[in-house]
Amino acid sequence: MSDWNELLDSINNKVIGIINSNNDSFTGDGIYKNKDNLSRLLANAKSKGIELIDVGCVSTKPNFKDISQEEEYKRLNFFLENYEGDFRLSIDTINRDVAEYSLDNNFEILNDVSGFRNSEMIKLAVERNSKIILVHNHPGSSHIQEKMEFKNVVQEVKAHLESKIISLISNGIKENQISIDPGLGFGKTMEDSKVIFANLDAFCFGFPLIVGYSKKKFTETLNLTDNQLFQHCMDSGAALVRLHIAS
Repeated sequence: MSDWNELLDSINNKVIGIINSNNDSFTGDGIYKNKDNLSRLLANAKSKGIELIDVGCVSTKPNFKDISQEEEYKRLNFFLENYEGDFRLSIDTINRDVAEYSLDNNFEILNDVSGFRNSEMIKLAVERNSKIILVHNHPGSSHIQEKMEFKNVVQEVKAHLESKIISLISNGIKENQISIDPGLGFGKTMEDSKVIFANLDAFCFGFPLIVGYSKKKFTETLNLTDNQLFQHCMDSGAALVRLHIAS
């Protein structure tokens, strides 16, 4: 269950389709309590050949509000009870118990936007031998949306990721469990994100690179089409791109 290379070799499509099982998504595409919307998203994903789905139940938009664990379970259960298809599944959560529940329900990837700060989340990934997406989070930040100052954003983000990888491996995570995401928009200014996006190839240092630029404001200043944004990621060596699924 843990090998990213096995997963990447087994799929043809390089997109992770995003499904927000909430009602406060910053893109307005949350499907919570709307079975028809979920069905349309899944059907569209299938028609586009998407084989991976990343499910998030908690909004991470600027100034988002925390929700209870009970509410996160309700949103996840809505997805599970109404899900149809044979997609491979990733769970976007910072909650260890929700992550374990997801693994018990056929999810195989843990996508932790807090950067695996919770030692219990790391222990779970070790115990369950699950694939992980290590999203960059500045080690000095107190919140994923806290804007941090960088002198050289590419070098510093890369160094933070490399340091965290060393820590994860020392705590039992295997190298082939790890993929990385430079965290566009998280704790970064629009200019920071633009610089990272322009230099994605710097983050190809031995681990699958996953890029999540979809619906981020910085892309509006790049004068690139959707196809050009995606192709830039592929040309830079990205393994996968997280994209919102049009309904």
